[in-house]
Amino acid sequence: MIFLNGRCMKKSGRSIVLDKVKALACIFIILIHCKFPGLLGDLCEAFARFGVPMFFAISGKFLLSENDVSTTQIRTRLKKKIVSLVKIIIPIWLFYTVYSLFYSLTCGYTVSRWASEKYNLFELSRLILFNSGKFIYDFTYAFDHLWFVFALLYVYALVFIFAKVVRKWSFPLFILLSALLYILELLQTYYPIRPFDISVSTWYVVRNWLFVGVPFTMLGVWARDNLYKCTLLCNVKSGVLFVVLGVISTIAEFKIWGNKEVYLGSLFVVVGALILSEVVHSEKQDIFSFVGDKLSSFIYYMHVFVISLFGWFIDRINPELYGNALFMYMRPLVVILLTIAISLLMNWIWYNTMERKAA
Repeated sequence: MIFLNGRCMKKSGRSIVLDKVKALACIFIILIHCKFPGLLGDLCEAFARFGVPMFFAISGKFLLSENDVSTTQIRTRLKKKIVSLVKIIIPIWLFYTVYSLFYSLTCGYTVSRWASEKYNLFELSRLILFNSGKFIYDFTYAFDHLWFVFALLYVYALVFIFAKVVRKWSFPLFILLSALLYILELLQTYYPIRPFDISVSTWYVVRNWLFVGVPFTMLGVWARDNLYKCTLLCNVKSGVLFVVLGVISTIAEFKIWGNKEVYLGSLFVVVGALILSEVVHSEKQDIFSFVGDKLSSFIYYMHVFVISLFGWFIDRINPELYGNALFMYMRPLVVILLTIAISLLMNWIWYNTMERKAA
């Protein structure tokens, strides 16, 4: 690793540090949806809450380049990003839709019952307003992890619309919307209001494009343009301090308030990771950076499928295993290994397909 006198220098392109952070984030996200038992599972879930905000921040960091100065240039870049993201959303959503149908049929559902429960105006409104709802999850895979890509699509669309002011507004939007996020989380605990008859305690009311997607993406945009200028903040010691503070804060917040969608400690970890990605330069790749660079997207998209399918087999082979402590501790590790194996296969297929097209 190369430490540039402990200070940041402006740079562009990929970051080995962020590749490793992505690997850590996607593996921890699995531990939200497939927990270890007891306190270990709760703590891993709490630490893992930095994961999705981190992915938004990384998306923001690489959203614009130095050459994207004019409104036209920014919108041209965003058009390409929106098209690329839609090309990801459609096949992943179709994959989970087909899987949901087949799973439901094995549980005695008819096609009409399955369709009526998933596709109705109420579920469509949840998707449009909050990036959630049964359009993207149901009892067959009971985690709406695809909310991230829909929220990111919203963010890209907003950046396209407000291209003229996106850089100017990035930091104020981060401050305003992240403050609202944490105020809403406090309301969940101390004064659970019901605006428009929707409880603020419902997870997707605070965990959506507006209160998570926009602020953390804007943090990444601001960091890309300005973090290297903050010489007092942007150094190795500050980066490590933010990460350590984030871990300690997360433990304290979990002890005081229990489970939350995004802890204040999660924000500290994201900021620390962004700082370290600016100041620590390395050209040396290892297995961890490979996972982050090549496999993290596949792991994120596919881990819920692995959890669901693994559960489907256990339900039919020996459901009493869920009462076995050893099995429950081994289950997350098995899911992580299976997800990585499937992601390796998908990456190999993708790479060879692209190579043939290029040839």
